[in-house]
Amino acid sequence: MTRAANTATVLGGPTALIHLAGWTLLTDPTFDAAGTEHQDGPVVVRKTAGPALKPSQLPALDAVLVSHTGHLDNLDTAGRAVASGASEVFTTPTGAEDLGGAAAGLEPWQTRTLSKPGRTPLNITAVPARHGPVGTEAITGPVTGFLLHTDDDSAPTVYVSGDTVDLDAMSALAERYRVDVALLHLGAAGFEAFGDVRLSLTAAQAVEARRLLGAPLVVAVHAEGWAHYTEDRDHVRQTFDAAGAPLHWPTPGEPITLPDPHTR
Repeated sequence: MTRAANTATVLGGPTALIHLAGWTLLTDPTFDAAGTEHQDGPVVVRKTAGPALKPSQLPALDAVLVSHTGHLDNLDTAGRAVASGASEVFTTPTGAEDLGGAAAGLEPWQTRTLSKPGRTPLNITAVPARHGPVGTEAITGPVTGFLLHTDDDSAPTVYVSGDTVDLDAMSALAERYRVDVALLHLGAAGFEAFGDVRLSLTAAQAVEARRLLGAPLVVAVHAEGWAHYTEDRDHVRQTFDAAGAPLHWPTPGEPITLPDPHTR
């Protein structure tokens, strides 16, 4: 029997559908329509593009990964409904209190394992994250990244950064685990109310993140579809090209095949 391909499909914003080791996972569900605006504390977030799939078009999900629940560009109204209907949800401890139900809050470096008869167990490890420079934690709230990995290396190890600029945590991740694929939240998110503060990776930080992580395949996530990104695709590509660093910027809705861990 042919083994199912390991793929990642970016659906828009931070939302990606990941098929890995026979499991299907969804990250940071955002399914509201284009043009939707949300008041999010002192700022307004506006969605500029709708999702590549509607919730009704999603395959059966084994788990939903929510990097944080406090910001509507990572968990909007329709996305919250998707998460609430999932049998397994992993997020921060604060996010688990918010979501309730099946949500499990993971502390940094804590691992939970998806396991079913006939399937390769899939480990989900929480990776420390910081949603902005040191000192912004009280404004942005807790956030986590995720590492998806198997014990037998039968599938690539996939890092989902969440909204973070914490390069030290990425360095610590690389000391603990091999990273084959990194879904990095790019776009250098920023708001006038916060001045020059950037709440997600700049292109230059992403290039450094790739180096620290051991040169994995980098997939651009959370870099288009909302109005508060301060760096566009051309700038990010130029920065990666200047550094000689490959970057995969997928078309929303089109799956990309993830590399075989044994051929890296």
